[in-house]
Amino acid sequence: MKILAEHVEKKFRQEWVVRSFSFEFESGQSYALTGPNGSGKSTLLRILAQYSLPTKGKVNFLQDNLSSFEAEQCHSLVAYAAPYVELIEEFTLSELISFLIQLKALPAQISLDLFQQYIELQPDKNKFIKNYSSGMRQKIKLGITLLANKPFLFFDEPTTNLDEKAKKWFYQKIKEQSNRLIIIASNEAAEINLCQHRISILDFK
Repeated sequence: MKILAEHVEKKFRQEWVVRSFSFEFESGQSYALTGPNGSGKSTLLRILAQYSLPTKGKVNFLQDNLSSFEAEQCHSLVAYAAPYVELIEEFTLSELISFLIQLKALPAQISLDLFQQYIELQPDKNKFIKNYSSGMRQKIKLGITLLANKPFLFFDEPTTNLDEKAKKWFYQKIKEQSNRLIIIASNEAAEINLCQHRISILDFK
């Protein structure tokens, strides 16, 4: 599968954040969107995930035969993690996992024990997510994205709030995703170096 961006542009008021962005992203490949803070990486990432519409141009998700997925199918192909994407903080972790399975955001075979083993955390089962540290919440978001049965994985500054041990955990898990299409928006060298391809947003201003 592929993601095809054609002449994508985004304008906020009088400012063009992205100009004339065209690129083809392929499954089995990883891509870093690079640039300084405030340069538009997150904006472009959301557009590529079809979470936001461009001012001009278009983004298509393509099947192996190069036909486009219907618009209503696209959300089911994407797993997305970012510091600004919030978890439901009134849930316990067990309740959150059950809820995400019902939404088909996680595979049905994922249990609380399996999830905790995967993310290498075992918080109090009765503790509400709002009482977790910022690093724990971020690691949960990453675990949900990595374990989702989705072909396209999007990460915005994924190791924000993580300690060194958790960062190494994430780096290893990304290396295990060789069959999926991964896009990481970052200005951190370690995150950029996880990817096979680099795209500077400053080239599209």
